[in-house]
Amino acid sequence: MGLFKGIKQTKERQKAKSFYDRSASLPPTSRETRKLRSVLGNRTTAFIDLTFIDGAKRTQAYIEATQLALAQGKPAPEKPAIPCYREVKTVGGSVWVYLPQSYCDQFFMLGSKYQQSAITPAAVLEVSSTLAQEISESLLLDHPITPLQFLANDVASSDTAKSEGSEESEESD
Repeated sequence: MGLFKGIKQTKERQKAKSFYDRSASLPPTSRETRKLRSVLGNRTTAFIDLTFIDGAKRTQAYIEATQLALAQGKPAPEKPAIPCYREVKTVGGSVWVYLPQSYCDQFFMLGSKYQQSAITPAAVLEVSSTLAQEISESLLLDHPITPLQFLANDVASSDTAKSEGSEESEESD
């Protein structure tokens, strides 16, 4: 049974890569093309978000495993690697999504650095926005990808809370 699952996943991954690669060569004015590119943009956004989160989680696990291994006198485990295919949940079910390895590595590293507090949330958003713009342009998307919206919302609500707090302290003076 496992063999058939592996074959099915391989076909799904090939289909995901083909969908990604084909986007730039679709006729630009058709309604179907706009729809497909919109779907691709949404799936890519979900992929990026999951990769960033995975980078943070796996980095934390790696740090803990490394500390444990060093304490026990064992060699450090291998650093985590990120695949360029990921299963993403959509309204219609789960689908495989592809993103070139160079982008996967960069979003994974952003999550890793964020987890280690080596980069500020604002810097994460700036770098991810630049990478997303590159991806959007290469895929000829009508609407640019806006990744890590959950982090942007966190930063915005944190900024709002800080500004409200400073306004209250000014009023009490």
